[in-house]
Amino acid sequence: MKLVREPATASDRLALKIRGVAKTFPGVRALVDFDLDVRAGSVHALLGHNGCGKSTLIKALAGVHAPDPGAKAWIDDEPLEIGDAVDAQLKGLRFVHQELGIIPEMGAVDNVGFVLGFQRGRFGRIDWRAQARVTTELLERFGFKLDPHKPLAAASPPERAAVAIVRAVAGWKAGRGVLILDEPTAALPAHEVDELFRLVREVSGTGTAVILVSHRLDEVMAIADHATVMRSGAKVWDGPLSSTSLSGLVDLISNTEASDSTATAGSHASGHRVRNHTTSSETPIALEARGMYGRYLRGVSFRLRVGEVLGVAGLLGSGREELPYLIGGNQRSGAEGAVSVDGRESRCLTVTEAHELGIVLVPADRAREGIFADFTTRENVSLAALPTIALRGLFTPPAEKAFVSRWLNAVHADPGFSERLISTLSGGNQQKAILARWLSVGPKVLLLSEPTAGVDIGARNVIYQELRQRAADGLAILMASSDVEDLLASCDRVIVLRDGVIAGEFAGDHMTKAAIAYAMEGAHSEHG
Repeated sequence: MKLVREPATASDRLALKIRGVAKTFPGVRALVDFDLDVRAGSVHALLGHNGCGKSTLIKALAGVHAPDPGAKAWIDDEPLEIGDAVDAQLKGLRFVHQELGIIPEMGAVDNVGFVLGFQRGRFGRIDWRAQARVTTELLERFGFKLDPHKPLAAASPPERAAVAIVRAVAGWKAGRGVLILDEPTAALPAHEVDELFRLVREVSGTGTAVILVSHRLDEVMAIADHATVMRSGAKVWDGPLSSTSLSGLVDLISNTEASDSTATAGSHASGHRVRNHTTSSETPIALEARGMYGRYLRGVSFRLRVGEVLGVAGLLGSGREELPYLIGGNQRSGAEGAVSVDGRESRCLTVTEAHELGIVLVPADRAREGIFADFTTRENVSLAALPTIALRGLFTPPAEKAFVSRWLNAVHADPGFSERLISTLSGGNQQKAILARWLSVGPKVLLLSEPTAGVDIGARNVIYQELRQRAADGLAILMASSDVEDLLASCDRVIVLRDGVIAGEFAGDHMTKAAIAYAMEGAHSEHG
């Protein structure tokens, strides 16, 4: 894929002006006196790591969150009531989120009609022929031709995104309003991004302002005119992209110089030192993965040694998020590749086959994939080890309680939580319970995806400590995380995925936040 910047169409007219937006949640200030100017006809990138405040700002503009008192905004010189979804819609703010909000079982005709209203004929009945014509005209206006009746599940990802975007901008006055695209390319393979960006250029070319939220900085450099970088709820940089470089953006977003000077002193924001343990070529191999293919992965191969913590970094859509699921047998669609443990090989693993090899997965989404919300903590922990708990084939509640208490203690969780519904526990305690469940079966390989997402700093440090201890005892661990601090605090080695392949590998003194960030973005340090 080769993305080429085209001439900017931005004018001097402000399509969106924001002043003094702040948002405070209990114990957290998510936005700090935020100002923003977005010019008509521009593509304006909003950048920053997870937790920097981007999502809070967008939700405030969409009316999901009410900002703290004092916030002011204008769209095309008309005052906007921030936090009011109806006013945002009336004034010309439109949103296309990563999930798109389409119904895949239905065609473009229905998906457009449900939002914009259906064309009506005699007696108020839907005029399906007129509705198909209107839908086709909307799509063709931006260069897309597809069967409006074909279920969108059968359409390409850019075609589905096109339906969501043209639906959002339909009915606008030419050149007015603001379209906000939240990670529109996250679910797209790299070769399909150009098609979506052609549509974005068509929209901005009419004079409409586009705000683009993205973690893929090479795409930002190719499509956007202007960027605003956020960190810790505040704006830290704002300017035309012609005045900076890809590596400059990486530095601004990651604050890599400050982070790496701290790392040199031996610590990170987590309060833990980087693990200096390294395995050698003499250390036995715990797991070997060869030719792993999936929706994003394009033939990834690697070895994980006994007692090693291997980190997997990468942007959303790089393959980072699907690698643990492929190895653990949890993703079967389009899966290819071979996994071997102790010389036993299996191709296209199922979950059962993975467990037989000694591979277990702690998933990213606790609520949907990790816990049984209507079960107690005891039941959630013991579920995977019921045959082990049974004595002489007889399962007894006292044996189960003793087993669960032992493993909750092992992960520094309060055994008193045992009889509480797991859904009533904090995110950190839920994660400890899931760890206890899978550690209790004595795995050879532990896979983790986003292990500290939604976990408070205290529980996070406990999880770091527990993983290091288990690795010291010989457990092989693979940790995929979007949080580079997670990886630096826990891992012996980090591989970076980009566009489905390994783009970098780091260990020892070379494993720094800056090095990982540059590899994720395909950038090179300007500071040597």
